Amino acid sequence: MMQTTGHLTGQSDCRMSTTLSTPKVIDKIYEFRSYDVKPKRMADFVEFTVRNMHMRHKHSKCLGYWISQYGGLNQVHHIWPYDSYEHRMSVRNAISTDPVAGGKFVKTVLSMVDKQTNKILRLLPETQLTLPSENGGVYELCTYRMKTLPTIWLPKVVLSLKTAQEVMHKSGSSIVGTFVTEYGRNNELIFLLRYPDFDQRYRCYENMLHNPQWMSLGTRVLFFCIITVLIPN
Repeated sequence: MMQTTGHLTGQSDCRMSTTLSTPKVIDKIYEFRSYDVKPKRMADFVEFTVRNMHMRHKHSKCLGYWISQYGGLNQVHHIWPYDSYEHRMSVRNAISTDPVAGGKFVKTVLSMVDKQTNKILRLLPETQLTLPSENGGVYELCTYRMKTLPTIWLPKVVLSLKTAQEVMHKSGSSIVGTFVTEYGRNNELIFLLRYPDFDQRYRCYENMLHNPQWMSLGTRVLFFCIITVLIPN
């Protein structure tokens, strides 16, 4: 999974696909799944999932598939969109009774994993997904734990988001999605960002540090932040 082509190869395709439509309703949910892969099985995990993801795609499509480059080792992350909780449940039930997707695929994947976690996300109000027009690039997952209630920090974030988008755009980068957690660790704000390369990510970060509006937001409502740099696969 150390490829940087930005998409799965072979029979499946789990990239940040531009063919996926931007959701028109706030009810859509996104399941963010993280896998801690056994270090000695990482290559096997990559090879198997790349070759066989079509087994899982029979039931629903993956929005994105990344490998942690910095901020975590031997970790794989997926985002799976669903129209609703009922839709997710129907997909999971179908997988559990499918001898291929729930049998061969899931059982083989789990045999190579030490731990897996998930969280349910929704898009921040008044925002939408901005899917990349090309493959590759470098992604950054910024998970902010807020120190005030959402009723306080959500409006402030929405107001400050335009500033962040302008800084990102000037550097040729983009905010792919801005999410809030619904299940998982509560009171979190999550940015999924895309940069042309690692160096551009650093330059954009420097620009954000010198933006008084954005930094003021952080000092008022931010408790801590976890940053993970991801390579698309």
